[in-house]
Amino acid sequence: MKHLLFFLLLFIFITQTVPGQKLQKQNYVLDSVFIEGLSCKKVFNPYQLTKLPDSLSGTSSLTELLIQNTAVFFKEYGRGMVSGISLRGTGPVHTQIVWNGISVNSILNGQTDLNTFSPGGFDEIFIKKGGSSVIFGSGAIGGIVVFNDKITFKDTFHISNHTKIGSFRTGINHFKIISGNNKTYTKFGFQIQKSKNDYPYPGYRIKNENGRYQGWDFSFINGIKLHHHQLYIKYKISKLDRETSRTLYMPQNAELFTGNTNILSGWFWQNRYFSSRTEMVYLHEKYQYFFNKNLAGNSQSAAQSILVRNLLNFRLHKTYNLVIGNEISKQTGTGDHTGKHIRNNFATFLIWSHQLNNIDYQIKLRQDFNPDLKIPIIGALALHIPFHTYHHFRFSASKNFRLPTFNDLYWTPGGNPGLQPETSYSFDAVYNYNQRNFETHLGIFYIDSHNLIKWVPGQHQYWYPENFETVRYSGIEVSLHKVLKINNSITLSNRIEVNYNRAVNQKNNKLLPFTPQITGLNSFKFVYKSYTLSYRYRYQGKIFTTTTNTKFLPAYHLHSLSLSHNYGQHINIQFNINNLLNTYYENVPSRPQPGRFYEFILNFKI
Repeated sequence: MKHLLFFLLLFIFITQTVPGQKLQKQNYVLDSVFIEGLSCKKVFNPYQLTKLPDSLSGTSSLTELLIQNTAVFFKEYGRGMVSGISLRGTGPVHTQIVWNGISVNSILNGQTDLNTFSPGGFDEIFIKKGGSSVIFGSGAIGGIVVFNDKITFKDTFHISNHTKIGSFRTGINHFKIISGNNKTYTKFGFQIQKSKNDYPYPGYRIKNENGRYQGWDFSFINGIKLHHHQLYIKYKISKLDRETSRTLYMPQNAELFTGNTNILSGWFWQNRYFSSRTEMVYLHEKYQYFFNKNLAGNSQSAAQSILVRNLLNFRLHKTYNLVIGNEISKQTGTGDHTGKHIRNNFATFLIWSHQLNNIDYQIKLRQDFNPDLKIPIIGALALHIPFHTYHHFRFSASKNFRLPTFNDLYWTPGGNPGLQPETSYSFDAVYNYNQRNFETHLGIFYIDSHNLIKWVPGQHQYWYPENFETVRYSGIEVSLHKVLKINNSITLSNRIEVNYNRAVNQKNNKLLPFTPQITGLNSFKFVYKSYTLSYRYRYQGKIFTTTTNTKFLPAYHLHSLSLSHNYGQHINIQFNINNLLNTYYENVPSRPQPGRFYEFILNFKI
């Protein structure tokens, strides 16, 4: 133990003192191979990533972004209400939402409500499926969704505005301005949204009563370059006020206020063979729930996280790269049902990347230290093997974990302080065929999870969590993308994505509830000069809603159309028809989604 403590103290000392040595005074040519951060694409080079188009970054919520561009399943309690994501059949607590290299999942319940996270204004958005806890810690078992703000020091000035109005008295406006030169960079973004959200339930004589929502989102990015040094700050704050929609059989009168604040400040330094990055992060989340919005009584909870992360990047050779990192965090949660609790955590990790005869491989190791919980050493191995020009094979294996949340441990009544971390082992293999106008992706995966935490009914008429489930996830993922240019005026493109997932509880050999086996997306686009006609088809297979697989929500098919026109280089207008056939469908029992509805969008940029 003494040797371990000495190693940790020495490691922290090195990460803080090395950049201050005289090496920084020498005149080196900076090399762009250095790691830009833990969520940059260079870290994920051996892995298969799904990049989301920049044109979708004006969407009002993460749920809307995923509906438009992926076949991923999400569990939404009505339009604009609480929403969770499921990657590879895992639950929302097993998918991390990563903001500029920092996981922003709630420490109270372990997940991110997709409708509280606005994706507007980001420079890069992508999905990485498969275990990623080695980098991002607890919970990244099913995968991660990454949002990055890039800081580039070059002459630029850019203003854009995205305005959307639609059915159910819905409106959204997102404004963004970027200004920079070779020494400074500034980005400012502001979004406001509001909706009556009183859509009728198809086939019923009732509307989505008590479904109103309104909110705003503000972001600010600033960077300064001083010779070999960069100083930066990234700030994001959002507020959302939502009523909670009624079900088919029960009216509602409740209201939920949500507030989130993310602040990241950093310092980056590098020379020819070495770089150092130190980041300090503050995250705050607050919830206020009114059982009756017309009365004063409410339930409150809040949490804050403070994290300090250090990264050392060694360029040992043009084909070798080593990243060593550590992070210290303090998490504090308070609530009417949990009381006040504090969790301290220290982690150290490394990433070794090597290119050997055109084969890229990467090794990752991580060890977390927590005074209250025993956390195993975890690791990951990834290989990227290109064959010829167009063929690529990728393989990865990893061990991951998830800590119990504050609600799991301390909720009154029912919390279980004796819970242990979940552990999982995952493997995936991917084949890619890439040409200029055609891309094919075929992947298989397998996840073996142990000690899964599940809330079950107890003897005292309340629910409580236990470690007992072992679940095996397996599946196949296929995607095809073809672009056909007829002439200088006409271009056709089509993208197909199909996911087949099986999430089986080994205790009863039943499929997990709310994990559809098949989801699919077909997106067709026809471009003629400045006009674009898009058609989108989305399929979701039936969803079991009970652990015994005796009840289920039926499969559904959704169709949407979109027509847009560019007026020169600065103005774009778009008209959308969503759920074209007015299909009735649910993701949660008795909570219907909207039938046919319309949207008009105006985009302006200079």
